[in-house]
Amino acid sequence: MPKRLLTALAVAALALTTFFAGPAFAVTSLKGTGSSFAYKFITECSTKQSEYNVTYISQGSGTGRTAFGASTVDFGASDAASSITTGRTYRYIPVVGGPIAIMYNIPGIANTKLQLDASTLAKILSGKITKWNDAAIKKLQIAAIKAKLPNKSIRVVYRSASSGTSENLTDYLRQNVPSIWTKAKNGTIASGNPAGRMPAGAIGAATSQALVTSVKNTNYTLGYADLSDSVDSSGKAKVTVAKLKNANGEYIAPSSAAAGKFLQEFYGRANFNSATGAVTLDFTKVIAGAYQASLLTYAIADRNATSAKAEAVEGFVKYLLNTCGPDHGRDLGYAPIGGQLKVKALELADAIHTTN
Repeated sequence: MPKRLLTALAVAALALTTFFAGPAFAVTSLKGTGSSFAYKFITECSTKQSEYNVTYISQGSGTGRTAFGASTVDFGASDAASSITTGRTYRYIPVVGGPIAIMYNIPGIANTKLQLDASTLAKILSGKITKWNDAAIKKLQIAAIKAKLPNKSIRVVYRSASSGTSENLTDYLRQNVPSIWTKAKNGTIASGNPAGRMPAGAIGAATSQALVTSVKNTNYTLGYADLSDSVDSSGKAKVTVAKLKNANGEYIAPSSAAAGKFLQEFYGRANFNSATGAVTLDFTKVIAGAYQASLLTYAIADRNATSAKAEAVEGFVKYLLNTCGPDHGRDLGYAPIGGQLKVKALELADAIHTTN
């Protein structure tokens, strides 16, 4: 074969290699931090695609907001849409939801067999109910469970750092039983506790994952965390969770479906702020079959930014909303964003990056 033809073929082969292995397979690295609640969702979703190399650190919603404000990350994640001190123009974008599971460890009482309501939960967390066999707890149970409640002190396990989970839980308590939970919602539950402190013997946990481990390993405890951390990769419960009485009078176990029934109601003008992306949840709303102690996780992202990073963040947020949430969210213990709220979230995502 003539040398000139061989050279031409080699050049053509190189061009094809560059075409297929070049820009089409380029991976953009993204760094994020924040919500412990959304840790499993964001990290698992990142492994199910190859366009973005996402490093996400679970440090709590407060840290996520602070890090985004300080521009040390490309995006933040928060379970509460609080204001941020920053020079960046930003918005909150709902990307996933899910239930706040009330977890317990009482030997002999199986998963979802314990029943609680907002009143008893508020009294436990504020130290007004200190024993598992307290009359207020016993009256909520069926006979078989009532007989098993031990004369043991309740050890509360709580989030010690600023947390969107704590902020939503304290908002749930404040809305439902304001005469008991007398303080406004607070990301740090000890500061927002009506008693001004957590009950004697309480155990602080820095993350959702650490909280689940403490409840699992310590008898007679009660704590709160995202449902996804309470189950393993096969969906088997790692720790037992209680049913909560909703505004419709039903005792509902935390689940993706029950959380979705609650969250899908909050897309109208009275609840959705199109300027900031914040959603106002009414934890007293009567919705049949709903698990009301549920929350939304927001991506914190730039608005109308022109950088390549902003373009990548926009792509990743849309992937969470359009693909990973619907395809895998429920399997991971989360409630995908759906209906009109998803439409509004995608409109916010469209404005992360601009070419102008």
